[in-house]
Amino acid sequence: MMSDARSLTAHTTARRATRRRLLVRLLAVALVSGLAGGAVAALTGAAGWAFGLLAAVSGYLVAARLWRLEPGVPVLTYHSVSDNAAWLPWRAEISIRPASLDRQLRLFRRMGLQVVDSETLVRARLAGRPVPGNWLALHFDDGYLDNWVAAAPILRRHGACATLFVSTDFIAPPQPLRPMLGQDGPLRWDGYLSWDELRALEAEGTFRIEAHGTDHGRIATGPETVDHLTPENAGRLSWMQWARMPGDKHDWYLRRSRPVPLGSAVPISAPALAARGWSPATGQESDAAYDARVRAVLATSRTLITREMGRAPVLFCWPQNQTSDRARVLAQQAGFLATTAGQARNTATDPAATLSRLHIGEDYAGLRCGWIDDLAVRAQIRCFQGFVGWVAVLGAVGALRRIVRVLVRLRSHGRRTGSGALQEGMS
Repeated sequence: MMSDARSLTAHTTARRATRRRLLVRLLAVALVSGLAGGAVAALTGAAGWAFGLLAAVSGYLVAARLWRLEPGVPVLTYHSVSDNAAWLPWRAEISIRPASLDRQLRLFRRMGLQVVDSETLVRARLAGRPVPGNWLALHFDDGYLDNWVAAAPILRRHGACATLFVSTDFIAPPQPLRPMLGQDGPLRWDGYLSWDELRALEAEGTFRIEAHGTDHGRIATGPETVDHLTPENAGRLSWMQWARMPGDKHDWYLRRSRPVPLGSAVPISAPALAARGWSPATGQESDAAYDARVRAVLATSRTLITREMGRAPVLFCWPQNQTSDRARVLAQQAGFLATTAGQARNTATDPAATLSRLHIGEDYAGLRCGWIDDLAVRAQIRCFQGFVGWVAVLGAVGALRRIVRVLVRLRSHGRRTGSGALQEGMS
């Protein structure tokens, strides 16, 4: 039984902490090797610093080469692929440019990776079959229109396939198929896919459509207030509006009227399928009520996708990559072979019915630089595969990103200071 909301919250990711521990251990090996090399150099009269540095680098490389974790299968997660994602309040976290996706697919080929569909991967793992070390799966969440406009033609050009997870409340209404990259007509970057577009994507083999729930919502988990709605945070807190928009939400960002007005209290919350809710009228949601609510979402999304796509979905992607152990059981009972939100690396000893995923972005150093992005993505994938030596690359890119952020803030501060001085001088 689940005693409170905290027991249902996300399986907190330990991936970054694990990388830090691995990096510390590798650097410790390098330090010991460097000190030993320096001592030998001092005894023999050689150049101590050069010999020590060479020993440190050699120690790190040898340790990284010999120390490999159990091999994992990377499952990469994307969302929006757009040249204009201004309509999305969370674009900075989830949107990449079409050119970045194209570049990454070329990188995968150079790395010798084979893109396979997720159902093939899941069925192989469930059957206990060995999975080739170069397999890679691609996921696209939320069903954004730009997956049709940009991602699909890019994937098609590279002969790659992917899984597309859709939340059924956000499906666009019937309309003619909209233009893609490389076709005549103006491109539209905002909005969501229609069922006709989803069927066309699956028919050509670019995407396989799977379930992502219904409303992608969050739920209040207690009486505490953590903020209030303001013009600045209203976009990022759109889930509060969605909760008051029953049914179709495909045009939520175009609606001028807000069911929840500015100034309203923002409650402490969690992804709706990952936690028991709370309301002033009834208090904490019971286990039975939680089960019924999750079952309803699983059944609704499965029924709608089955009706529209002509086959039942077999994979379920938990919104915001968070779930509970109980929800996983309910998804299995509903007929899903596997669900997401794992925090491992899809190794042979990890649960086969749980997919662990790696979010892929761009501008990893805080600026546009293709070769740094290639290096960062390569390092993420290699770490997921168990090659621990690549942790140092991720650490270096992260340090560079922090330096760039500091420089940007200093530059912005300098501009504001200079502008203020100019205005004062003119007054």
